[in-house]
Amino acid sequence: MKNSEQSTICEQEAPHLAKLPTISIVVPNYNSGATIGATLQSLIDQNYPKLEIIVVDGGSTDNSVEVIKQFEPYITWWVSEKDSGQSNAINKGFAKCNGDIVNWLCSDDLLAPDALHTVGKYFAESPDIDVLVGRSQIEYRTENLGQPLKGANFWMSLFGRVLPLGLGARPMIKDAENQIYIKAPTLKQIDLIAVASPIHQPSCFYRRKLLDRPQPLNESYEYTMDIELFNYFYSRGVRWRVIDEVLSIAPVSGDNKTSIAGVKATYELEQIYKTYTKEWIPLTYWHRRLRYPLEGFIKRHRGGIWLYIVGPVWVALTLLLAPFYGVEKVWALRWTKWI
Repeated sequence: MKNSEQSTICEQEAPHLAKLPTISIVVPNYNSGATIGATLQSLIDQNYPKLEIIVVDGGSTDNSVEVIKQFEPYITWWVSEKDSGQSNAINKGFAKCNGDIVNWLCSDDLLAPDALHTVGKYFAESPDIDVLVGRSQIEYRTENLGQPLKGANFWMSLFGRVLPLGLGARPMIKDAENQIYIKAPTLKQIDLIAVASPIHQPSCFYRRKLLDRPQPLNESYEYTMDIELFNYFYSRGVRWRVIDEVLSIAPVSGDNKTSIAGVKATYELEQIYKTYTKEWIPLTYWHRRLRYPLEGFIKRHRGGIWLYIVGPVWVALTLLLAPFYGVEKVWALRWTKWI
């Protein structure tokens, strides 16, 4: 290509590039030297012209710092020092961000190709958007980790036909053999965010001006700080946009922080629910006393027992509580994966 032709193309692209917002991505890390390189490379491969990469390492004792240094020319700012947890690390990173649009990307997650160009385009063309939510590709790396509970589909499907909720609770299957799924949130699900957040954090981008409280992330939450943040956004009446594009890829190995959160996360989810939902007797009260035992039982005894015994009881409990809390809210409150 001749220089004159290149110059013409650059001139044509200049107005478009000028409108694109600056995007800041915080990458928190602790002892993830084996995966942070791929995470950073996924950011660099975006070729987004207005990108800030902020890396906050919590004083790793593995080879994380060596890996980070390999990417130093592309990193806007980074530090390696002890912190009080992941939320604290991300807040440190947010304090260094200058971008119009922000997000964080854990050091074992990836951005999908061209994700940032998609994000930048939507925000540039729609100044009324506060929060942009895309789809996520979930890749289970451990055998059977992503398998649904046997028999669950029968009762979910039957109940959904009788009362078409449109909640889209189950992810779409992209490649069942390799356990690859697409998490596709909807605006209807976001309206139920206090009981079941449909958002996969790496695929949610928002304007930096929304992080206007003393701690952008509530540091008292160890596992569900993203869900607390999204509930905070919802409580403020922000404007959401949900798109069909896949923005992130999440490998789930069974060793991820979210994978091993367990029962501890349920306590945080209950606290979030109580904070952002005003009910005389919170729905979580009944969930803990009636549904937890069932869900724990399901986890230990999969198969026919669910189909013939536990499933009908689950549906009965939903119908019992529905007049008081709403059928959609009761049905959406399923935290089986945390038990």
